[in-house]
Amino acid sequence: MRDELINAAHDSGNPKVAPSRLQLFVAGPLQFGVAEEDVATIAGWRQPTSLPHAPESVLGVVSIQGRMLTVLDLARLAGVEPPVIEESYTQIIALRGEEQLGLAATAIGEAIDFSPSDAGVGTNGNERFLQGVFTHSGVDVRLLNVSELFSAALHGRERRRRRF
Repeated sequence: MRDELINAAHDSGNPKVAPSRLQLFVAGPLQFGVAEEDVATIAGWRQPTSLPHAPESVLGVVSIQGRMLTVLDLARLAGVEPPVIEESYTQIIALRGEEQLGLAATAIGEAIDFSPSDAGVGTNGNERFLQGVFTHSGVDVRLLNVSELFSAALHGRERRRRRF
């Protein structure tokens, strides 16, 4: 099964080895897992300042620990309808990395040891921000591919560039 997860990561264009520890969290009706090493901090909810012309999955920006983070709604990004009510969010998971992203969470779960060999892993292929899906305690957990979150949220839109 570990090979399936690694193959799923290779198929998505990101040859990333599966993490060994995951932080579980809930966004809307869906459960997600993110590698502990990708988490900078978990902060209490604060309303993001909205961005003009941003996709639905981008809630806005917030400042956490002196960093401006773009806060994503993973439930909307995964296509959950109707959209999740923003008042249900309780925390923001600040991620490490150049993209400076935060993830809106309705609940924070436990941190678990993750062994792909113990879990059935698969992905539907059209959610490139996922490395795969596995079952933990009878619930499907979507394993995040952090390096693809920003581009998936922008739906392939090109970033604005300064023109001289």
